[in-house]
Amino acid sequence: MSAKLGDDALASPSLSSSSPVAATTEIQEDASSSLPNQEHKLFLPEPIEAIAAPAPAPAPAPADNDVGGDTGTSSSSSSPLVICFHGSGGEPCSPSWDALARTLTAAPLRLRVLFFDRGEDNPKPPRATADLLAYLEAGGEATKPPYVLVAHSYGGAFARTFLEEEEEEEEEDGDGEEGREKRVAGMVLVETGQEGGLDAGVEEAQYARRVLGRRPLSVIRGNSLIGVEAQIAEAEAEAEARATTTSEVERQGLRGRRRMLKAYDEEDERLKKRQLELSEKTAPKRYVHVPDCGHHVIRDRPEVVAEEVAWVVEIIGRGDGAGEGEDGGGEGEGGDGGEVEGGDKGWVKIRRIWKGMLGTLFNYVVSFIDDSLNAKS
Repeated sequence: MSAKLGDDALASPSLSSSSPVAATTEIQEDASSSLPNQEHKLFLPEPIEAIAAPAPAPAPAPADNDVGGDTGTSSSSSSPLVICFHGSGGEPCSPSWDALARTLTAAPLRLRVLFFDRGEDNPKPPRATADLLAYLEAGGEATKPPYVLVAHSYGGAFARTFLEEEEEEEEEDGDGEEGREKRVAGMVLVETGQEGGLDAGVEEAQYARRVLGRRPLSVIRGNSLIGVEAQIAEAEAEAEARATTTSEVERQGLRGRRRMLKAYDEEDERLKKRQLELSEKTAPKRYVHVPDCGHHVIRDRPEVVAEEVAWVVEIIGRGDGAGEGEDGGGEGEGGDGGEVEGGDKGWVKIRRIWKGMLGTLFNYVVSFIDDSLNAKS
């Protein structure tokens, strides 16, 4: 059962430097990004004192601020840091992710949240990852592990590159599964899988070795073609109303578009579900479909993403990664969504090329349609 998010969390005030829920913390000057025009934002959770019941006098602070157990009062530095990776639309996490940040930093979750901004330069994943690691290292207690990675669209390539960097460091240090504690404690992937940008060899290797192991994973799929579906439905209604020879030709063309739409939707679902193979078959994992939302799930349905982050954090707190998985129950929960057959290498190669070319075009088209529909509404 996922942690319940109260209405108060969803109704938090807008982000501002004066708000205790979303106070932006400046990292030391030497932690500034090496990439141009970046504005990272670090949000610290609401202080315990701000949510405690009123008392005649403040209680003395405990000797150890790392309060354990199920009290929900652990210090900000001991709770996971949620690192957010935005997509490729040219807009950083803020303001689209602000509502999500308010929910995650408020009670009951009280998590640290980092909006990592790639800046106008928008570097490739390896360079951005190196910059992020340097930023986290310089941040001290405020940016220490464990990390929960939340990525949207093209940001998935950056989240998985960050994950890959951790694995490479462990190999270089000679640490295996029983070695040091992993930095990345879990992942939430939102509308990712079709974006491209990740080295094909790295992508396949991550699936082959199920790189996340027993760590919790949630994959969220919206309905990226919801705008296209609406346009086709409107055109079909208009053609039906005219009932002419010309409209019959139009209807045939629209039926062809619907068949293409169905094929693309099925392939998009396959790509999304395949990401469940990043973790072991019986590891805690969930597949969430939001059919009434477009590509911008984090912006338009932040409560769905917050619920999945809460579930990941709950699993981390219970230490279930080494125990029984979350198989069964819910749409695709605990399952891999089907294994990919590798016998026909020619077809696999063609599909990979198709994914790379159409994935890039897909991101721009659905974002344009989604934004256009929002502007009309």
